Amino acid sequence: MQTTTYASNQLLTVKRIFKDNNNWDQFCIDHEDILRNVEIEEVNKMLSCKDKSRGFFTYQCESCGNYKTVYFGCNSCICTNCGLNHTEKWSKSLKRAMFNVVHRHAVLTIPDLLWGFVRKNRFLLKVLMDAAIVAINDTISFKHRNDRLLAGAIVVLHPFSKDMGFNPHLHILLTEGRFDMYGKFIHQKFIHFKTMRKTWQYQVLTRFKDALSKVQAFSHLVNQLFKEYPDGFYVHMPKNSRITNKQRMAQYVGRYIRHPAIANSRLYSYDGKSVTFWYNDHEGVRHFVTMELQEFIRALIQHIPDRNFKMIRYYGAYSRKVKKRYSKCLQRSIKQTNLKDFKKVLNKWAPQCSFCGGKMKFVWYEKRPPGEIAEVNGNINDRGIVMG
Repeated sequence: MQTTTYASNQLLTVKRIFKDNNNWDQFCIDHEDILRNVEIEEVNKMLSCKDKSRGFFTYQCESCGNYKTVYFGCNSCICTNCGLNHTEKWSKSLKRAMFNVVHRHAVLTIPDLLWGFVRKNRFLLKVLMDAAIVAINDTISFKHRNDRLLAGAIVVLHPFSKDMGFNPHLHILLTEGRFDMYGKFIHQKFIHFKTMRKTWQYQVLTRFKDALSKVQAFSHLVNQLFKEYPDGFYVHMPKNSRITNKQRMAQYVGRYIRHPAIANSRLYSYDGKSVTFWYNDHEGVRHFVTMELQEFIRALIQHIPDRNFKMIRYYGAYSRKVKKRYSKCLQRSIKQTNLKDFKKVLNKWAPQCSFCGGKMKFVWYEKRPPGEIAEVNGNINDRGIVMG
């Protein structure tokens, strides 16, 4: 089999590794019995990113008449380019959706003894996310039993560690203060972390135990973990976790939103048989990891969520049912993008003409491979949008 070697200073991407020598096709053959349908779908989407089969935008230069076609991205959860675009858009919408109050960033983790159970029973990921807001509200209401307080929390699931291992943990954007039953915001800077750790542990273990009630061995593990972690599960709140500016807040948490387990920039080398990538630990020390090719593919696709699973969830005061009660703390309401908005911004995305450098204008959108440029007549049909 002919192989391709890429040096560390050459352009190396996940897509190229999967395509080279039909690596992905061979992986599918070798692991047909364990592959999830969603893994196959998301990888195939990534492999077709920016391909003409996905559809395209067409722009025309107003000066020289030159046409330029821009192909659609794939929006796959393991595509680095599309993941970056998604993160940027989400960060902008997050800024509009957040209460105009101080927030804190916290990380909630679980012991590695639980990772294997979660990986084999992926429905536990939602159980994990649901446990977070209960633990938070229980903690902040600890001294207010007669006046139940409600926090606002945006919970983001991170299923992987920097070395691409399966390590489910939660990044939480939490209001530094709570709403009382009358909708009044009560600032509460101090969070009792000893209580938070034990409450988090209790919620995770009891909810997991209920969800895995038929797995007898898990009951023994629950008892073991209560004994091994008498202070509760680890809850981390970085020193710079207090965020007062909504713009910075959105950018800060945006780094944890949907992106693949590895960015193309962290790929170091690939020789057709193995892949080497790097990561920096919390002290800034760089580590290199080399994986056999199929091990690398397996490690990457294991983090693809099940179909329709929400990696970002809004709880407490941020939940859809109760958020309107506290609208006075919102700087502006969330506006859903519609077709008119779509038309208005298209020319803002227009590229510069590669021939004369002139301004280009959007003229055509289509979901099928481009043929000849259609006549600009202002119609909207099943093939796309034509604009004059």
